[in-house]
Amino acid sequence: MRIDELLSITGGKLIGEYKDISLKNFILDSRKLKKEDCFIALKGKKYDASNFINDKIKCDVIITEKYIKLKNKIIIQVNSTYEILEKLIKYYRDKYNINVIAITGSNGKTTTKEILYKILSNKYKVLKNEGNKNNIIGVFETIKNLDDSYDVAIFEVGMNHKGEIKKISDLIKPDIAIITNIGSAHIGNLGSKKNIFKAKMEITSSLKDLLIVNGDSKYLDKTKSYKCGINYNNDLIAYDINLYEKYMIFKIYLDKNYEIKYNNPVKEYIPMILECIKAGIYYKIPIDKIIDVLNKYESYNKRLKMIKCNDYVIIDDSYNASFESVKCGLEYLKNIKGDKIIILGDMLELGKYSIKYHKKINELININDTILTVGNYTKYIYSKHFNNNKELIKYLDQLNLKGKCIYVKGSNSMHLDEIVDYLKNKTVEII
Repeated sequence: MRIDELLSITGGKLIGEYKDISLKNFILDSRKLKKEDCFIALKGKKYDASNFINDKIKCDVIITEKYIKLKNKIIIQVNSTYEILEKLIKYYRDKYNINVIAITGSNGKTTTKEILYKILSNKYKVLKNEGNKNNIIGVFETIKNLDDSYDVAIFEVGMNHKGEIKKISDLIKPDIAIITNIGSAHIGNLGSKKNIFKAKMEITSSLKDLLIVNGDSKYLDKTKSYKCGINYNNDLIAYDINLYEKYMIFKIYLDKNYEIKYNNPVKEYIPMILECIKAGIYYKIPIDKIIDVLNKYESYNKRLKMIKCNDYVIIDDSYNASFESVKCGLEYLKNIKGDKIIILGDMLELGKYSIKYHKKINELININDTILTVGNYTKYIYSKHFNNNKELIKYLDQLNLKGKCIYVKGSNSMHLDEIVDYLKNKTVEII
């Protein structure tokens, strides 16, 4: 992109001498800059990246909200750097004529995205957002990598408040959208599951064709009557479901019966798997290739990832936690034999429902398991409770872990990955 085009897209004010430069990349982290990059100095409520702008900065072009003048640098001053991200997302979406898939839901967005990516990669070159980068920044960091070689882009779309999904949907204009489920995540911000449902349905605000939903969800099974003006699909069902210690087997019917083996015995994953099958069929991927992907798929990082150490097994589910995902994890443990240690951290963003949902965990736990908890709200769970991870790790250091299965689950901000890292103890074999 040349400077004239960038000025036209951003509507910014040029500070300093104009130079005809061709930009290679847009960077948000000043530590990763190269000479031909443009640094977008994001300004948020708690930080201002323009504080890192000085004469030694490596790039030629800088977008900032501050008036800054530097020798041999092109400064573009704008009213809002976040609005610039939105303008650039729109620019890339309009520039490339590709198919876009948007995935949202209270749980399972990343797993659904990763499975669908592997399915579609049988036939297409697919772009996806990495990890859980599912806000405006994450969407921008992904879409800026588009070029003419891509056929499909998959965007995981998250939210904390009403209106966030609509903003992203209006920018990426998805051809199809998938809603995995409606759960309690962010209920503290949105007030009720009904409001969460309405917020997730914002994914349809600029949807071009097909909405695929989880028909087992209390709210989403009524989507057919929701006036979203698009095609609706959740008619695929699973049957003959059998759960084993490390996998599950179930069947679906299309033109005939098909059997699927999935390397995770959590039946709550089945609706998401069905959604991926429907999307794969929509994109004309042969069913045998779809099933081959599902049979070989391994759990994504920190999501029910089984790790074998010297004398014990860790089940790392530390990525994040809502009531529904904790329930899934505890259901999963029922299929595993032997002694278990269950380590739980707070489920956050539940607001006035925090105590209620943490108390409900007591209905799910097995009194024969060892329950260890850490945080402010997990004290309402029947357990041995700790104030912080350091205390919990010190206690684990005194235990005989031989032969144990240790399950770790909590919200991201609880940093339970610290406990997983301790338990790995450097010698690890992933199974």
